[in-house]
Amino acid sequence: MINSLSLIGMPACGKSTLGRHIARRTGLRFVDGDRLIEQREGQTLAQLLAQRGYLGLREAEERALLAEDFSGVVLATGGSAVYSQPVMEKLHRLGPVVFIDVTESELAKRLGNFAERGVACAPGTDLSALYAERQPLYEREADVRVAALDRGEQQLAEEILLAAAEWQQRQRDTKE
Repeated sequence: MINSLSLIGMPACGKSTLGRHIARRTGLRFVDGDRLIEQREGQTLAQLLAQRGYLGLREAEERALLAEDFSGVVLATGGSAVYSQPVMEKLHRLGPVVFIDVTESELAKRLGNFAERGVACAPGTDLSALYAERQPLYEREADVRVAALDRGEQQLAEEILLAAAEWQQRQRDTKE
């Protein structure tokens, strides 16, 4: 049984939706990293981005994720959590880090107005540039990678749970 699971990936890849499905299936508590930041800071991501800039938003995300205990949690991180090595080290210690991989073209359909989303990226960065910048970071940090196209949410959630259980078994096998 998985004790904790962290979902990483681009904005609109389905982290929160899939995280809720996985939490219901496992009985773990669900935490949406974006909502956690907004709660702690008392502002929306878009407001934080406008007032503090993208680096300020990333710092707020790092503070929020380092301050919380995610034991017994399915965490849907914000898309920029992978920029923080301390956060990623913490999440790796708790359980598998799952990269929900969605193609750039599918993300463009899902995101709509990219500028209104509150995405922590440099001014003038478009989706294509952000995708190229983050994709290698997600791949590097992933214990498990799941391609999220052509399957329903329930099926993807089951695939993530199966892959996470296999990852956990490999971890146990290497310790013995």
